Amino acid sequence: MINTKKDRKNLYLRLCNMDLKKKLSTLLKGQYHARIEDGKFVPNLPAMGIEAPWVYVQSSPARCDIYHRVFFDVLKMIPSYCRECYKVVVMPRTLVELFDLYEMERDMGVPCKCGIELRKTDTRLYGGYFYCRGLEQGKERYAEVRALIDERLSPETKVILKRYCTEYEIGPDGQGPSDELPPFTKEELDFEEYVLDHFPPIGFGTKQPDYLTAGVMVDWIHHAYMHGDETYKEFTDGGPLFKPIVTYHNKE
Repeated sequence: MINTKKDRKNLYLRLCNMDLKKKLSTLLKGQYHARIEDGKFVPNLPAMGIEAPWVYVQSSPARCDIYHRVFFDVLKMIPSYCRECYKVVVMPRTLVELFDLYEMERDMGVPCKCGIELRKTDTRLYGGYFYCRGLEQGKERYAEVRALIDERLSPETKVILKRYCTEYEIGPDGQGPSDELPPFTKEELDFEEYVLDHFPPIGFGTKQPDYLTAGVMVDWIHHAYMHGDETYKEFTDGGPLFKPIVTYHNKE
């Protein structure tokens, strides 16, 4: 129960800070609902992300769905967890390199994913991501990945170390350079904990099933074909993905 006698002169501010219904109204109109037994917010249709273009080789312990969908997309906050998230990003140049990267990630056994790039903020066709906690771990992982990429893909394959999700930094809702992010205040941290307490983990840490991995990889091959990456033929026994159309302009 809410104590309305405590600090009554600031009651309005306290109530506004507690009012998640208004703050999350856009989310609650479609994707989530308040569970009747405890008031926690849960997805309307809990489901695996079957539309994602990634193979999650090993899942990260992060709750990226809440951090991104709730905190960043709706509340326009970059969560404290994300502020310590550093990613080693591999930029395969061809589909063959993407599959080679997948095999490398499987062998490494650390939190990572790889797949095709579909975001409007990225001009690359393919990408691989290794998730790290803190800058120091990021630098160590970068050195490890850089050496393995030189050995198993190519020294010409680009590898970088960046901070959190690209959308947090650039794009329509980006909050500017990651090294200029203002520090989290105690009030923001308290509010973050308050919001998180209302989103219980559901399906957290589940493994991507093989049928979904297979479907994602089929999309990779189609993506390469659509963008003129002829290395896709290494996976089609050297033949074209589709037969050429019949043409008539040069026929008598």
